Amino acid sequence: MEKKDEVLNFLRQNKQYFRDNYRVTKLGLFGSFARGTNTEDSDIDLIIELEEDTKDIYDLKNNLRQFVRENLGRNVDLTREKYLKPYAKEKILKEVIYV
Repeated sequence: MEKKDEVLNFLRQNKQYFRDNYRVTKLGLFGSFARGTNTEDSDIDLIIELEEDTKDIYDLKNNLRQFVRENLGRNVDLTREKYLKPYAKEKILKEVIYV
């Protein structure tokens, strides 16, 4: 998986799957793939939000990370907006591409 459009297409095509299986309500791409500056070593950075009453968040996030990694062939970093550090939050939210 080498291009922003390929990653975004995969995310869009699987949006309902993410909702049904991982309780994802909001999903976006940020980082080097969103900027189009990714290299062969770049990971895929995703920002997600989950349904409010979600339990076992740790397991869901790990399973989601593994599903994306297996399908796109890249390491995946997942974060939630409420856990972003203040110094990084503004930059990330400006570049995120939601699907």
